[in-house]
Amino acid sequence: MKINKKKLKYGTAAVVITAVVVAMVILLNAVLSILSESYNMSFDLTPNKDFEISQETKDYLATLTENVEICTTVDEYTFKNHQNLYFRQAYEVLKKYEYNSDKITVNFVDMTTNPTYVEKYKKYYDGTISDSSIVIFNEDTKRIRVLSTADLFNTEINYYYFTQEIVSSKAEQTLTSAIMYITDPEPKTAVYLNVTTQSTVGENVQSMLSSNGFDLLTVDPLTEEIPADADLLVLNAPMNDLAPEVINKLYTFMENGGNYGKNMIYLASMEQNETPNIDAFLAEWGIVVNGGFVSDSNQQNLDPNYYGYGFGTFIEENDYTSGIAPENIDAPVVSYYARPIEILFDFRDNVFVTSLLNTSETGIAFTNEIQQEYAETGVMPAIEEKPIPMIVLSYKYTFTEHEQVLSNIVVFGSDQMLRPDITSATYYNNGDYFVSILNKISGKENGIYIVEKDLSGDTFQITASQYYTLRNILVFILPAAVAITGIVVWLRRRHK
Repeated sequence: MKINKKKLKYGTAAVVITAVVVAMVILLNAVLSILSESYNMSFDLTPNKDFEISQETKDYLATLTENVEICTTVDEYTFKNHQNLYFRQAYEVLKKYEYNSDKITVNFVDMTTNPTYVEKYKKYYDGTISDSSIVIFNEDTKRIRVLSTADLFNTEINYYYFTQEIVSSKAEQTLTSAIMYITDPEPKTAVYLNVTTQSTVGENVQSMLSSNGFDLLTVDPLTEEIPADADLLVLNAPMNDLAPEVINKLYTFMENGGNYGKNMIYLASMEQNETPNIDAFLAEWGIVVNGGFVSDSNQQNLDPNYYGYGFGTFIEENDYTSGIAPENIDAPVVSYYARPIEILFDFRDNVFVTSLLNTSETGIAFTNEIQQEYAETGVMPAIEEKPIPMIVLSYKYTFTEHEQVLSNIVVFGSDQMLRPDITSATYYNNGDYFVSILNKISGKENGIYIVEKDLSGDTFQITASQYYTLRNILVFILPAAVAITGIVVWLRRRHK
């Protein structure tokens, strides 16, 4: 039989090329699988990068100098492949901490097969570490914070089924806060005063404090003392006036025996009754919160979501905006149902007063007097247009041997400026500015505000069966098809 050397030559070449291509495809799949596990080569295709951590967290992680272990007492397979999308999002977020810092290790421990692993933490933690805990441990200082997986999510009751349902993820917010807390050499303590209020923002304010690394205490000022070593008080829109003995506690705390160094946040509300005792206390700091509400005569400044009671104001950069990322500084702060604030003096004795946020030049105040006149006459009186303070800072100071020490009070014209739907909106600066002010007055060097993530919108996701189908196509079927095609081509050429 005569051998066609030309056919043999090209047929052999085709087989070799086919074999090489198949081998390369298989090798590429294997290499990409290894790299994906080791170097986070997954891609977040969701519009809002729901499975990523924020640049603020990445920047913070780059400053870590101490070793942190995150130990999750849920085995990795269960966490990663959980039927609830929010758990899978939390898993991806957890892994991002390890990918973005060589100071962080993330371990998943199955308590069923390895029940003694968490024993090493017991000497540093008196509580219970269960099979759904997340332990954040500073290996250098031995400081610890223990969370539950439930702390990674916001939930609401589904009254149709009477079940708790996850409505948003705060995984990044919670984890970054815990890392800040255990690595902060001098953690700050915030006291939330438990008073009667119709304000709806208390839970969100407390969440922002905790998420920003504050130790949070709740104190009933009528029956309990304010801890002298606390750093910050929060008084959220008391419905009624404070008793004189409570006002004295505020004086005692803020004066700190003449040493100052204390801070207070006061949130006003249109729902409050008259508060003469609180008003007299604030007046000594050069601040008056008047009745009525603030708006803006320029329709372009009004926020259509809030029916004339809400308007956006842009921040002028100052010492208290340093915590806001430069690319976000142009987002407005929206004021909603805000009472007009009046500054009594700029400086008197050892007290300085300044506005941290004003309305535009066309701000208008519908005071109680103006509203009463309109109700009686049916004619709206002329209202002066002018910048009206929305957030005001007042501080008293003293000098120690080495530095100036301040006690600060920051007054917000509206508690509604800190509503969760407003502080979590990326197109407003309310959350970032609040946290930036907190950090500045309390001397916290590290602090960020992280928006919670709602995954109820369209996201790119696949089921387990779809994953295995795609894997089989890419790893087995596609290489086989290439091989078969090569063999067919070779056979056809051989018999030509």
